[in-house]
Amino acid sequence: MAISTEQARAERSRRELARRRLGDFGQYVLPWWKMAAHHALIAEHLELVETYIRTRGQTGIGRLMIEMPPRMGKTVEVSQIFPAWLLGRLPNSRVILTSYGADLAQDNSRAVRQMVTGERFAAVFGQQSAVDEPVELSEDARSKANWDLAEPHRGGVVAAGVGGGITGKGAHLLVIDDPFKNREDADSAAYRKRVMTWYTSSAYTRLEEGGAVVIIHTRWHREDLIGELLKAMATDPGADQWVVLCLPALAFEEAELAKNDDEQRQALLEGIWKDRLDALGRKPGEALWPQKYDREALERIRKNLELNGGLPDWFALYQQQPRPQEGGFFDAGDFEIVDRAPEGLRWFRYNDLAISEKKTADWNASLAAAMDKEGNVWYRDMIRVQGWIEFRERAKAAMLSDLERGTTWGIEDTAFQALAVQEFWRDPELANINIISITPRGDKVERARPLQGRAKAGKVKLVRGPWIQTFILEALDFPSGQHDDQIDSASGGLQMIAAPIVMDGEVVV
Repeated sequence: MAISTEQARAERSRRELARRRLGDFGQYVLPWWKMAAHHALIAEHLELVETYIRTRGQTGIGRLMIEMPPRMGKTVEVSQIFPAWLLGRLPNSRVILTSYGADLAQDNSRAVRQMVTGERFAAVFGQQSAVDEPVELSEDARSKANWDLAEPHRGGVVAAGVGGGITGKGAHLLVIDDPFKNREDADSAAYRKRVMTWYTSSAYTRLEEGGAVVIIHTRWHREDLIGELLKAMATDPGADQWVVLCLPALAFEEAELAKNDDEQRQALLEGIWKDRLDALGRKPGEALWPQKYDREALERIRKNLELNGGLPDWFALYQQQPRPQEGGFFDAGDFEIVDRAPEGLRWFRYNDLAISEKKTADWNASLAAAMDKEGNVWYRDMIRVQGWIEFRERAKAAMLSDLERGTTWGIEDTAFQALAVQEFWRDPELANINIISITPRGDKVERARPLQGRAKAGKVKLVRGPWIQTFILEALDFPSGQHDDQIDSASGGLQMIAAPIVMDGEVVV
């Protein structure tokens, strides 16, 4: 069929873009594949991996981790499209594709092979292209899993499962695609050790000079493969230093991001990556792939996980922030998430303030607490900000809006926080608000014991809201986590309800 000069020019342009850019290549060879924003970001990073291989490690990215939720298109882009594009551009490259099972790795290898033998690949890099030495499959490459390119090129692909045999095979590109199949594998210390041993003694030793490693991983556990490599990066200057692309299903709230380098390093030591800003520039709560899973769909997934106590799976699989499920001060199943609190409860708010001599203040936190006749403790409407001025304004607005409820506001009155209490007392607009000064007793762990006891008894209810995820993350890390302001606010509210002690006109808890 004859085509016009304009059509021919457009086709040449598409082929040239496909040769140069990974995203354009993917859309050219797989017309059904549509790039979302996160695919474009991943493509930019993978192009730098190609640069690293092409320059033999002189520039580009040689170690790349991509943390992503399930069903977000990571395998097609990283384990299929990228190896095919790399072999077209650098046909002497050897690629090793791995996954938790040999079948999945071989499926990816077959997908790459199908692209390389397809007409669209031939139009970009093969016999129908303008390249000097067309890239084609070797005639004697019978295996659909392990195969080579035709001479004069020396490139090819080997596929293997974790623990599978790749001895004697070299790799300019090593792709590890989800080394853990499920929660059972990830929770097994023996299996985690097996994966790590395989990585260090078998897979990693296959790298050629200037070879690159790409790990795509849905997180399961703090001590999974990515977790162990992050810890090594933080503790050993000689360990591989990874570029980490963390793509949570819902963009983190400000409180979930790292404030500074120290917080980021502390997270690494715990096997977690914390960004300073969202990698895609999203606003808090925005979905990763809204065209496929909008926020409503993701919230539905989260609620269904909650039904069987699977909230840690939401944090790990969808937010890439794995937390210990058991054995800590609080467990994931200690908190029941509900849609609303009963009417007629008497509400208290304990305010944990961050005002101090420290130059880097912690968070100001205020949480509403109430108890019903059955002894259930209900929590709602966390206020949590770092700046005192912003916190004061938000707390004041909450005081005025809660006037009909008759909420009692307890404000911690220690050292440098005494002035904050005075500010509220002097405000004439707050004259009808019940504001009491509180002097806390004991350390934070001691004060949290009653809250722990009720939580273990199934007596703690959290009224659904955007604050809950951050609260539970902090609870699961308590008391060794970076922050404890929310737990302090919750335990203080419980003690205000249960056993106020009045001394010289002050409430001591």
